[in-house]
Amino acid sequence: MAKETFCEAENRRFEKFKNFGLPHTFKKIGVILVVVSILFLFARKLFDIEIAETLKFILKRVVLVGLLMIAIAKEKVEDEMIKTIRGQAFSMAFVAGVVYTLVQPLINYIVAIFVEKDKDPLTDVGDFQVLWFLLTMYLLFFYMIKRRL
Repeated sequence: MAKETFCEAENRRFEKFKNFGLPHTFKKIGVILVVVSILFLFARKLFDIEIAETLKFILKRVVLVGLLMIAIAKEKVEDEMIKTIRGQAFSMAFVAGVVYTLVQPLINYIVAIFVEKDKDPLTDVGDFQVLWFLLTMYLLFFYMIKRRL
């Protein structure tokens, strides 16, 4: 058998990466991770429980991992239409994420001018906020488009 050329090997790896997806059962695991982490974070705020910053950091990352698992888990029926919907949802979420990242600091600045007159209110959007927004927007767009078709 002839050896595979470099370009063919790269193309094969790219196709494998492009078609990557977790099994459908990971969607349920992701939902459980997100719900448990968010409930714990809300309970902490609601009952005024002090937890270490490390645990708060970890819980936020668990939320992101759960959202990512939901986003890349395959549907029960994974066909060309689902792949097209995924592409549309990812591109719409990306555009929404960029707009959010550019506009949110401006909104915070304007609000802070009226509320806190002595503080320097211009701040950047954090990594957790951007990733959470992107993944949430992707899931929102994906299920909205899927439901319409």
